This record gives sequence, structure tokens and C-alpha cells, in this order.
Amino acid sequence: MAVPTARQLKDAAALVRRKGRDMTGTFQVEGWRSVTAAMDAGASIDHVFIAPSFVIPEGEAGRLAGCGTIFEISDGEMKKLSDVSTPPGILAVVRQPKLQELDPWPQRVLLLDGVQDPGNVGTLIRTAAWLGIDTVAIGPGTADPFAPKVVRSTMGGLWDLQITRVDDLADWLVVADAHQAQVWVTDMAGTPLSNWHPSSPSVVVIGSEAHGVCDAVRRAATGTITIDGAKARKAVESLNAAVAGAIIMSRWAAAAV
Repeated sequence: MAVPTARQLKDAAALVRRKGRDMTGTFQVEGWRSVTAAMDAGASIDHVFIAPSFVIPEGEAGRLAGCGTIFEISDGEMKKLSDVSTPPGILAVVRQPKLQELDPWPQRVLLLDGVQDPGNVGTLIRTAAWLGIDTVAIGPGTADPFAPKVVRSTMGGLWDLQITRVDDLADWLVVADAHQAQVWVTDMAGTPLSNWHPSSPSVVVIGSEAHGVCDAVRRAATGTITIDGAKARKAVESLNAAVAGAIIMSRWAAAAV
């Protein structure tokens, strides 16, 4: 194993912040399961840092050797790279996949409009990948899909679907309409999910945890949907964004069968 320079350590540590990721076009992938998911997906891995606390699984050293330079660092140095208190001991610096335009337009797109919590964003990506949703679109105000907490929460799902970034929602929705995509948003007074029959292509929008979807989305919406709940549960005002998204996507996936 090689020994990294001080600059290489500094650059890897900077990837905890959005500025560092944007400047280099790379991000951190931490933990053996996540690193192997990146390898299996054919991700472009610049280099890998390994601390003494991490033991390479038996028979995996050869595969790991194909991931660029392998750096051996101390546990203390690993703590400086990671944003978790107890790092798993292996961290890869990976090239961000290109976020391309949707061409051809997918049959199902999950649009995240201002979902700020990284854990929710990661869980929504993971769930979308599991249920076979084609694409997750990252709208304005949504947590960066390459932030460390988001990447951890995806549990490898980041590599199983297409991620695209939406800078101008109004323009993007015009394109969606040109492809005859229905746009559905969640609302407490919407169509009950049990009666929802989306066509293809379609877009489901999960809005901000605090404010819901923006005005541009509401104006473009085909309709609204709500999750049927037990009306007697007066103390529960709403569902967590990731939980609501999972319930809706499960119905969405089943409707496409």
C-alpha cells in the first residue's frame, strides 16, 4: 500500500463539503458494502484509503487492487476524512457520474423538490432503486445526492438508477409536459392512493418537509394524491417524507406491472 501526501488527505477531507465535491467532481464512498457497490457498478474510483481498523475480507484484496491507488492511513487520519464519529475504516474517492438530460424520457421519474434532509434524500433514492423507479431528479433546494450522509443512506442504490439534477423547475416541467408526462404531487386533500391509477410516463413529486412543493410544480400538476390513513389518528399530522415516498412508490411500481 502507498502513503498519501498531505494534499491528498486534505483534498479527500474537503469532500465532506459541497464546495470540495463541486471543485473536484468527486465524492466520498465509505464502508465496505458501499465501496463494493461502486466497484460492481463500474464507478471510476480515484483511490481508496484504508485504516488499520479495517480488515479486507478474505479473497477481496485482488479486486480492491483494481480501484486505483490504495493508501494506508492511521485511524486518526481516517477520522479526519470522515464525517462520522466511528469511521468504518475504508473510504474511496469516486468520480461523480455525469448527470445528463433525460433522453429518452423515462417512464417514471421521482422529483425531489426542496427535500433538505440528507437521510430522507438517501432513503428515497434507495427505495426508488429497490422498486425499479427509472430516475430520481434532484430539484432546487434538495440535499446534494453526493453528500456523505446521502450516499450512506442510499446503501448502494445510487448506482442502480439514473440521477439527474434540475436547476430550473419551470423549464423542466415544460419538457415533461412535452413528453406527455403526468405530474402528481402529494396533498392531504388529494386522490386517495388506493384509487390512484397513473399512466406512463409519469412524475411523482416529493416536496419540502416544511413547505411542500413549490408553486411552479403545483401549477403544472396533473393532480394530487394522498395516502389513505386511519382518520381516528388525530395526533399524527403527517408522514415523514421518505416514508410517504416509499408508500407512494410501492403503489406506483405495482400499477406499472
